[in-house]
Amino acid sequence: MDKGTVYFFTGLSGAGKTTLGSLFCQRLRRTKPNVVYLDGDEIRVAFGEDVGYTQSERLRWAGRIFRVCKLLSDQGVDVVCCSIAMYRQVREWNRANLPSYREIYVKVRPETLLARNQKGLYTGGKNVVGVDIPFDEPRHPDLVLQNDGDRTPLELVEELEQALCPQPAEHPIDNRDYWNRYYANGLCPEEPSPFARYVSTLVEPGRTLVDLGCGNGRDALYFASLGLQVVGIDLSQTAIAALQERGAANARFLCGDFVGGELHGRERYDYAYSRFTIHAINKNQEGALIQSMHQALKPGGKFFIEVRGVHDPLYGRGEPLERNAFFYDNHYRRFIVLDELLDALAGAGFRVEYAEESTGFAPYGSDDPPVIRAVAVKE
Repeated sequence: MDKGTVYFFTGLSGAGKTTLGSLFCQRLRRTKPNVVYLDGDEIRVAFGEDVGYTQSERLRWAGRIFRVCKLLSDQGVDVVCCSIAMYRQVREWNRANLPSYREIYVKVRPETLLARNQKGLYTGGKNVVGVDIPFDEPRHPDLVLQNDGDRTPLELVEELEQALCPQPAEHPIDNRDYWNRYYANGLCPEEPSPFARYVSTLVEPGRTLVDLGCGNGRDALYFASLGLQVVGIDLSQTAIAALQERGAANARFLCGDFVGGELHGRERYDYAYSRFTIHAINKNQEGALIQSMHQALKPGGKFFIEVRGVHDPLYGRGEPLERNAFFYDNHYRRFIVLDELLDALAGAGFRVEYAEESTGFAPYGSDDPPVIRAVAVKE
């Protein structure tokens, strides 16, 4: 039986945990009817208030709540749980014991809490978490929702949905037949690309790098030769089979869809590398890829992107398929608008460190089209 997911909303009293958690639960039920909502205050009433508010009692109470979450999730039930659970050891237990666990930190500025002052806690209360009782701020939540009133609860929940439970991209682009023939014919250069040589000046040996759409491995193998631990992913069975047969120190190669998070996991890579792959997928796939890379990169990890832009001379050639996308020369190309790409990266939680669209980045024979380069950092 598949395990359920536990979505834990944590934050100080008045932060908005209940508002956001209950709205998220309502929307989650549209696709997953088997969802249970647990609110910390309501659980105390339901279970009986036999546990007080000392540190040991609070820990014991949190233990009860999350053992119930585990009991439900072990039976395939999704759980949305809202509680302060202010101690770091509680969240560490959750990470260790709940196989599918998502921690959402609802964060607010102190002046916002004072303005809201729910239940009079922050002006006249004693024994209050965040006032006279320390709050262990979450160190590594899956998502931080800043809730100071600048955005509506619906906007914040939509951000959560996009980050932690994105829907599969509709009508994904599949160019496998074209690329299998391309790599079987040995048409791709073997030497590392100019972009790979540029990125090599920004990475450190011994770190991990995922090459998204690695093709024949020209750049992945180059990075491995520099001492990085490399994972190359591509949908072309021809390319991956050849790389697996060849073998290489510091590198392993997987045949699969690099877009979704299933192959990547959480905080697994120091670097993500995408050369000429984002323009080979549609807009929905692009959004899913950016979100999955934000989850897969470690804090401070970098996302390196090189991609064709709308100023490319090939723009407009072939059969129009969608906005800025065309079928030409037997395969799909979508041309990227630089500002839109940067907005998508920032919206997912990346800080754009460098971005430029210029010629000289990807010359090939007599061609030297303007190409977009970007470096984004997971804060």
